[in-house]
Amino acid sequence: MKPVEKPSAMTRRDAVKTLGLVGSAGLWATTGQAAGSAEAASAGALGSAHELFEQYERRFAEARLRMPERNPAVPADREAIAQIVQECLGVRRSWVPKIQAEKVREAAFDGGRIEMLRATSWPGVTATALLYLPAPSPPQPLPLVVLCCGHGQGGKLADGYQRMARQITRRGAMVLCPDNLGQGERVAMGHGHCVKPFACGLSVQGLIVMETLGWIAWALQEPRVDPRRAAAVGNSGGGTLTVFLAALCPELAVLSSSGYPSTFEFVARKEKKHCHCNLLPGVVGRVEMWHLLGSFAPRPLFIFQGDGDPLFPADLFFHTARKIRQVYRALRAEPSFESRVVTGGHSWDAPRRVALGKFLSRHLGLQPSLPEENEQESVLTPADRCLESWPADALSTDALAEQLAGRRVDDNTRLWDVYPPAVARNVPLDDISPRGSTRQILAQFEAFLR
Repeated sequence: MKPVEKPSAMTRRDAVKTLGLVGSAGLWATTGQAAGSAEAASAGALGSAHELFEQYERRFAEARLRMPERNPAVPADREAIAQIVQECLGVRRSWVPKIQAEKVREAAFDGGRIEMLRATSWPGVTATALLYLPAPSPPQPLPLVVLCCGHGQGGKLADGYQRMARQITRRGAMVLCPDNLGQGERVAMGHGHCVKPFACGLSVQGLIVMETLGWIAWALQEPRVDPRRAAAVGNSGGGTLTVFLAALCPELAVLSSSGYPSTFEFVARKEKKHCHCNLLPGVVGRVEMWHLLGSFAPRPLFIFQGDGDPLFPADLFFHTARKIRQVYRALRAEPSFESRVVTGGHSWDAPRRVALGKFLSRHLGLQPSLPEENEQESVLTPADRCLESWPADALSTDALAEQLAGRRVDDNTRLWDVYPPAVARNVPLDDISPRGSTRQILAQFEAFLR
């Protein structure tokens, strides 16, 4: 039975009045689109680009006030949260690919070895990954840790990801680190500027989530893996991915998300050109990050970030952590939730790698301590590729979206064609943000608010 949403007792109009935003409701349709072409043209004719940004601030405020009350500790609400996430990202369980992978070469390091994998996910989609294994290999099945990449240069070959993977492997786990769509060896597919997935009712992040679910299913069928001890970890863009896995991957026993836990609204309102993997259609006003991370309860969860992270303020982290902790407390599982703000910036560093390694050791039964990390240890280089060259017939991210959706999209489609801002297209807009065009940023706002 589908759970009933529980709106706030305060009406939308009363709430808007309370915030001093009365009158804004007339500018916008309840669907999040401009009420009509005449009103859209009027919005552009009446004011500057600055006034349009102000109007979107009101829309974000209204969306926040419309947020239904949901409690991830309640099974029906948790189910609703997962359903909303799938709708926003365009995730369909029937579209999760069946990974076919093969080892093409391997390399050794102190305490382990690395298998370089070439794979196919969806038909025509080439994939690559690194699989880290302890050496010598124990006779019993190993815990699995999926290391989710962010935007580190080189994808799975980014220095921080390699050192994190080795830290975990030396503790006694198998680590799977795939390249996301359009990253690492797969950069030719396209990633940060793709528009066709959105025109097809999908999203770049949704495609990444579905492929990652496919990789997890592949790994859990490995006879070398103990399926009861599976975890996922990620920072920054990998932190984004693990937030969604928290709500959508019940097979995981342990999870860590870092360098991202905050609020979707904060991400949505950034006045910059986003990487399109950050665009989450319709999420604002429907669910928040704490709903997704709280859905992982009562399983062990560790979130953290640096006190000097320039992308996410610590205040928002504490706000989100408080809400998640309340879910764990309601389920009498508070000891399974850990949150921490540490000294440092945005990326994983040696102390954070150790902290994450210890968390995984506690909950996966791994070796509790290791010698101090050698930060001068040589790691794989760009020459250590899974592919000799990128296949000429491999699908792009845009072509994959068209294949899944069964539709064709004009190659010249831009984001504001899919999510038109509330201003007529023939109205010129001054670019007043130093980090992106006004029309692009407003289209991003529309995507989050749709």
